[in-house]
Amino acid sequence: MNLRQMQSKIITDRQLVLESEFHPRDFSFSEVEGFATVIVGARRIGKTSLLKHYARNLIENGLPAEKICYLSFFTSEDTGFPFSLIPEAYYSLYPEFDRDRDVCFLLDEVQSIPNWGGGVAYLMERHHCRVLITGSSARYLSTDIATELRGRSLSWNMYPLSFPEFLDFNGVEHNGETVCGDREKSLFSFWFGKYMDRGSYPALALNDDSYIRQMVLNSYFDLTFSRDLIDRFDITRSSMLRALLRRLIKNSGSPYTIRKLVNAMKSQGYSSSIALVSEYLKMILDTCFFIDVPVFGTEKQQSRNDRKLYVIDHQMAVLFREFGENTGVILEHITLMSIRHASSMRIAYYRTEEDWECDFILYDDDKLPHALIQVTDDWQSSRERELRGMEKAIAETGVTRAIILTSDVFDTIGGIEVMPVWFFALNTAHCLLPPSP
Repeated sequence: MNLRQMQSKIITDRQLVLESEFHPRDFSFSEVEGFATVIVGARRIGKTSLLKHYARNLIENGLPAEKICYLSFFTSEDTGFPFSLIPEAYYSLYPEFDRDRDVCFLLDEVQSIPNWGGGVAYLMERHHCRVLITGSSARYLSTDIATELRGRSLSWNMYPLSFPEFLDFNGVEHNGETVCGDREKSLFSFWFGKYMDRGSYPALALNDDSYIRQMVLNSYFDLTFSRDLIDRFDITRSSMLRALLRRLIKNSGSPYTIRKLVNAMKSQGYSSSIALVSEYLKMILDTCFFIDVPVFGTEKQQSRNDRKLYVIDHQMAVLFREFGENTGVILEHITLMSIRHASSMRIAYYRTEEDWECDFILYDDDKLPHALIQVTDDWQSSRERELRGMEKAIAETGVTRAIILTSDVFDTIGGIEVMPVWFFALNTAHCLLPPSP
């Protein structure tokens, strides 16, 4: 790409912002002068729409459209040029805006550009503009940019649709109240069933065709594999990496160790090793496609125990499962993502001294536990066991907030709150508040 082509791209991509239609997301971030704003998240979760919506708001609030430089980097035709070509092209089009602090660069999937970190640093230092960046690489956007910008960046994690956002997409009104009548319960329960079926990717929020949804999810898997793994890391043994990624999705939410993954790869006929699987796993985690959930404890305890990986979309989590009932898997994934949407606390799973396992424990940076959450899709038959296990976990951790999530039951038993997953997903932030004294 040369200077003239980049100028054309700047004008064309800005026009895309002006012409695009999109659903606003319930996602907020703060801008701080002198800091680049970084939005990190997996592909196809809405980062591009977020930038376009942000740009449209700036224009509607009076910022001249020419002061916005929105650029997306999705194809090989959009990459492979030096980052310096971007400011050179923009400021040759609009020299009067040099050092204008209102100028806003919105760079979508910027990690595709070689040496982008240093380029962003130079852009901010030389021209004093605002910079917002998105990307689907956790490592590139949390480690590299922090190094290049010497602490002059603020990162925000973005995820697929929460249940309230799904309702927004479908035009279903909700006001976030924690108490609702029978009519509202029926309404939200109905739409939660739709949410379970359609998943949390924005493109599928309005789609009731299960065959099309499966095709789209398969395409998202292929996109993550090809763009975020094969292209980025120049992998030669791609068949094993694909098999490993597929296995992690198929067993999403189940405990794993590196050794177990090595043995699984060997059982499929791949020549594998701990070093190779560890390297591949690090690459996979870099895609923002999974959330890593360790056991609650010290770093030494976490290194000795199984970890869990949860894929970010609950329908993607059951895409490759050929048999069995998937309701429990879906509810557990929705619960985790609801927590991640509403809370910045750390998340682990908890194992009691008697080896009972609680799905999630929330704790702060000082390892102080705040809440225990258990998910069950069969409250009728598991009631006594779940209550006994939760009581043990409460006694060991001292938490004041304990919640058991079910398909449809409301109850309070000895300080343990029992509620449907749909209710928790609709009111997660409120449900996680400490109980009133």
